[in-house]
Amino acid sequence: MKDCFYWGVTVENLLFKGFSSKTVGGLIGQCFFVGSLAFLFEYLRYLQTKQKQKELILRVKQLKLVCTTESAALIAQTVTNPENPLNITLFDRALLFGTEISLWLLLQNLGYFIMLAVMVYNAWFLVSAVIGGALGYFIFGQMFMKINLQNCQLMRSTYCSQICGDLPAQHFRHENK
Repeated sequence: MKDCFYWGVTVENLLFKGFSSKTVGGLIGQCFFVGSLAFLFEYLRYLQTKQKQKELILRVKQLKLVCTTESAALIAQTVTNPENPLNITLFDRALLFGTEISLWLLLQNLGYFIMLAVMVYNAWFLVSAVIGGALGYFIFGQMFMKINLQNCQLMRSTYCSQICGDLPAQHFRHENK
């Protein structure tokens, strides 16, 4: 067993028995595979964030609806009405939860596969994992941050308006000048 990184061409059993190479072309193919796994990891993180945003938007719409309704009878009618598009059915909950769990499982397992590929101790795999992850972050990182900022703004505007009361938009404009 190798105990330090090496820059060799020969690779024995990358992740699976028989997934070996003894040529430069084989090593390049395996490096593209490892880099693609790292890129896919970043893409799945982006999808996970978008999925959480969908759930947050649905919850915020429900909260605004419940908080702006005047009487308890209207609240009961709105929440129990199956034709209400803001009503979260059992199927919707199961779909949201199933998607969330699936993405989490994929991310966890993919992360372990990337780690195991790097633990072959071939430095080329480490470099390809870093480049693949960096490329994925370069492409999806700005979208990831944009979604997180939108989520923060959504939560802030929803919860602050429900707790503090709706302040006119011009009040904020005059204060911030």
